[in-house]
Amino acid sequence: MRIAAVDVGSNSIHLVVVEADPLGGQRVLAREKAMVRLALGEAKSGEIGPEAYRAGLEALAHMAKVIGDLGCDTVMACGTAALRDARNAQAFVLEAEALGIPIQVISGEEEARLIHQAVSHAIPFPQEPVALIDIGGGSTEMTWVQGGRVAASISLPWGLQRLADAAQTADPPTAGDLKRLRRMIRRILKKARKDLPSELPEPALALGTSGTLEDLARGAGDGRAFTVPQLRALALRLWRSDAAQRIERLGVDPKRAEVLHVGAIWALSLLEWLGAPPLRHLPVGLREGMIWEALKHGGAAIPPLADRRRASIEQLASRLDPDPGHSRQVARLADQLFLALQPHFELGDTERQWLAFAARVHDIGFSISEKGHHKHGEYLVRNATLPGFWPDEVDLLAQVVRFHRGKPPHHAKHEAFRALAPWHRQVVRKLAAILRAADALDRRRRQAVRNLSVAIDEGALLVRLEAQGEVEAEMEAFLEKGTLLGTLLDRRIEVTLG
Repeated sequence: MRIAAVDVGSNSIHLVVVEADPLGGQRVLAREKAMVRLALGEAKSGEIGPEAYRAGLEALAHMAKVIGDLGCDTVMACGTAALRDARNAQAFVLEAEALGIPIQVISGEEEARLIHQAVSHAIPFPQEPVALIDIGGGSTEMTWVQGGRVAASISLPWGLQRLADAAQTADPPTAGDLKRLRRMIRRILKKARKDLPSELPEPALALGTSGTLEDLARGAGDGRAFTVPQLRALALRLWRSDAAQRIERLGVDPKRAEVLHVGAIWALSLLEWLGAPPLRHLPVGLREGMIWEALKHGGAAIPPLADRRRASIEQLASRLDPDPGHSRQVARLADQLFLALQPHFELGDTERQWLAFAARVHDIGFSISEKGHHKHGEYLVRNATLPGFWPDEVDLLAQVVRFHRGKPPHHAKHEAFRALAPWHRQVVRKLAAILRAADALDRRRRQAVRNLSVAIDEGALLVRLEAQGEVEAEMEAFLEKGTLLGTLLDRRIEVTLG
């Protein structure tokens, strides 16, 4: 069986093709890499730039030929931060599909899960705590592991290119540039800490899996590892040089020379945040995790057929949903909120489907009792027969239904929520927050809200409603049930008619 995995990252596009035998052995048949920098300038324009867009499609066309020549049985392609956020991402995905590369945009949480999967097959985890770090162009994934078990995971919507675009340092950079960058990073990490458990193991070792960390290991250490003092010394040299000097004197890759000084401070800040463990670089990443995921499911691309999954949900809803008009309205508004918040929540195609499915069945608990219907709904979803879904997906959907109302999910207070994998807990919180808000906008079940638009600034989430008739009750409900949304975004909630 031949499996091709394409990682469409915000900096680089990677391809690996392996031949797998029935016993799980793998032989690498091809590796390809193209640094196209899809995320370059996206923070300002909101789009993949024309040059990167063309370069990305050219790289994918070449990789499609390699895949075709090798006669692959399964082709998997995952898009990360740049394709989660760019306004023209869907056009890029459609053009890639026409080339024979069907890209599934994945969430930051799924990215962290697949990277952990790759690392867990590459080395045995030590008993002492370790942290996994992957610095991409548009996001950074971190996972805490203790005794081989995942303790926590988080995806930060800040990668090397996005930080560099936001920092806008001079060439060579100034002391003021460094001060501004450090201040920005402190704000990012302070917010991130709120999304993590109160007690986390302090790692004795960090494992890095990205090109940025590989470059830093080459400059700061022996190419495989470095300590915090070694990285601090390299960062100083990078900040005392301009881009040309970084290439000539420090041997930095020309395509990273303009931004690696920012990457050094970001990596240094993350390691200091973790307690200053040494870092070891591993030559694996998302693409290897994708290969292992396919092998776990018999070589099949994931997820299963969408039509089968939709049919399962519709069959459940048709038997138990007392008000399908309300559920479909909530699903429609939830989808609008999802698309507007996707760049801030780092969610992907699969999470969008999960939200639609959860919205469709969020009120099936009414078939048992109005009181506590969210808890009854959780039970019904968990115990339903849902062909096309993996068991962990059913557990996740049940938790989104459970927390569409009532107290927000908390790992210390809710046993079933705590039983989810850490990356799935983060997804449940985000999807439940969106579903609560959408449900509020049809409080009186009259489908009065026609459409909504979202604007986000540093202090507020502003939602403007297009409605038919009076919607004061819905607006009041949105302010009440949107609390979790505001907490996750760290912004106050405002809603207006307009």
